[in-house]
Amino acid sequence: MKNKIILILLSVFLISFISASQVCQVYDDFSSGILDTWKWEIRQDVEGYSLTNEYGVDSTLNNFHIQQNITGDGATFLFPKRQFTTGDIFEYDYNIISREGSYMVMDLLTGDSYIRVGINGFWSGSVQGYDELGTSHVKIEFQENNFHLERTTPSNITLIDNLPLTNTNGNYELYIGGGTGNNGFVHLDFDNFKICKEEE
Repeated sequence: MKNKIILILLSVFLISFISASQVCQVYDDFSSGILDTWKWEIRQDVEGYSLTNEYGVDSTLNNFHIQQNITGDGATFLFPKRQFTTGDIFEYDYNIISREGSYMVMDLLTGDSYIRVGINGFWSGSVQGYDELGTSHVKIEFQENNFHLERTTPSNITLIDNLPLTNTNGNYELYIGGGTGNNGFVHLDFDNFKICKEEE
């Protein structure tokens, strides 16, 4: 009898575990060749940095291109026109083509909490996260009271950060982009944005 109860409980656990699945949909892969203004705004850094010298959808490569060609502070952010809350997962790729001096790839969280997250770069004389050319993958999970961030580097190392959210099940907005400090240059491209949810 005891073995039957254990077996039933194990079966219920496995069914619950198996039935939970991640459902994803493309948010934008820029295949239209233009910026979808129903989905995005282009914004400056909330601290008032000027926009980078170049930014916009590259209709040949079908990605969002950011480039600073002249030394000086500059940053450009893609701002999704939606709010995020507990259970939302947002993923994307970005490719650093070239960089020199101070540069940063960054996410800003606004809304019910403010968090500034350096994804990777070189700033104030030190490496922020990592400093590699090539394509990285970012996965953001809005967990209850927690901003879970995974960054997979071009050399396939995964870095994980968990940052507390001050508002339980709050509503949040994201700035996704990058730029340079006063002595920097950077060329980076963003692509393959998708939204996922855990569903049972």
